[in-house]
Amino acid sequence: MQPMTDYFRNDVLTKRPYIRIEWCEAAIRSPLKRETQPEDGRIRHWLWVPELDRFLRVVTLDDGITLHNAFPDRRFKP
Repeated sequence: MQPMTDYFRNDVLTKRPYIRIEWCEAAIRSPLKRETQPEDGRIRHWLWVPELDRFLRVVTLDDGITLHNAFPDRRFKP
């Protein structure tokens, strides 16, 4: 089971029920791009998701594993 914050479990998955945990896991395992947010150390991971026809941004805590947020990122350019 993928570790996740209460925010991810209770808010993100409720607001965006189409988000699949396996997409988030794939983004963490093999991201197209990865970067650390300087303000809080959280890590952003991007993955192309054909079913969404968009890039998915997955944000983890600074451990790089615990899911905190995920959403289609309309502004991401590879």
